[in-house]
Amino acid sequence: MKALRFLLLITLLTHHSLLQGQDTLKFADTKNNKVNFVTNIDIKQATKDGIYLKGYVVNIPYDKLLKLNGKKVRIKGKVTIVKGNKHYTDGEIRQGRQEDTKHILNPEIKVISD
Repeated sequence: MKALRFLLLITLLTHHSLLQGQDTLKFADTKNNKVNFVTNIDIKQATKDGIYLKGYVVNIPYDKLLKLNGKKVRIKGKVTIVKGNKHYTDGEIRQGRQEDTKHILNPEIKVISD
């Protein structure tokens, strides 16, 4: 059952439009916490969750990442915290992150330079 919940969480993160109104998955908004930073896109930092940029998992579709690879961009967006998994008490290993993760689900992306 817990593995099913994890798969559901990953699916919802991948399809961020489905996240609207999903309060049962322990998403904690950080009180309108918005970020704004400049970084270079390196597609090697991409995972199935998104791309890791400046300590955030930024949700950018892979086809768009291919076009942005190697470019300097400005990322703006609202931060959402995805709670980490708790340890099982019976010693069973759980898949997923144990720590909370900061996500930017609907980033505003502006190319600064090529």
